[in-house]
Amino acid sequence: MVCQLLHRAGLFLGYDLLGATFSNPNGHFEDAEVVELHRRILADNGRTWRVGKHFTPVIADSHWDTMRHLVERRDAEHELWGFKDPRVCLFLPLWKHLLPHARVLIVYRHFAEATRSLVRRQAREIFLGRGSREELGHFWREPDLALRMWLTHNEALLSFALAHPEDTLAVSLDMIRDGFPLVRVLNARWGLGLKEIPTERVFDSRLTSGQRGKQPVSDRRLIGRVETVWKELERLGERTQRCVEEEIGLA
Repeated sequence: MVCQLLHRAGLFLGYDLLGATFSNPNGHFEDAEVVELHRRILADNGRTWRVGKHFTPVIADSHWDTMRHLVERRDAEHELWGFKDPRVCLFLPLWKHLLPHARVLIVYRHFAEATRSLVRRQAREIFLGRGSREELGHFWREPDLALRMWLTHNEALLSFALAHPEDTLAVSLDMIRDGFPLVRVLNARWGLGLKEIPTERVFDSRLTSGQRGKQPVSDRRLIGRVETVWKELERLGERTQRCVEEEIGLA
């Protein structure tokens, strides 16, 4: 939803964007080249997209070459560009090394809402006969997998935000639902010059139900980590709100 908004506002997000699926009928707005690059890096490190614990990736020379080529081509052809891929949470320091002036927009979502959405999507994949049942069954064999994934990705985001506070801006999905003037804030904060598109033009309540409920946890040791991460994410969101009110005057 957020990248659809930025795409309409004039931000180049890739030459080949992943299309719509049953779980995301408006499209993913993810750069297929970046998604495939991250998939290959994970595979070379013996992992899939289901990363549920921290690791230090080993980056082959071929991957560095691909990343540099990707940056050079986009820099040459576009004054302003970006990309979205959830896997980038795991590789932000690498990209920051190649793109020292890059800005990172963090869009965070409550853990219970995120895990329910992920498991529901996998259940529907199985129902529709798409993909391997063996692969899709991980979320039932490992009850806390979705929650561990949420933790791993968001802890990585928090670490990056702590290291680069001036180059990050965090907004919650709740803020977007409530009509947060995202494009206007990004323009004011970082001078992007995007066309101001109202958030409500892309908001689809059918795709973002906001239903949370209680989060089932098998490993009780995860609870403290989850609570800490959520509080820290909310603190980042509050910092964004203060920026809006104090620096930009959009109270």
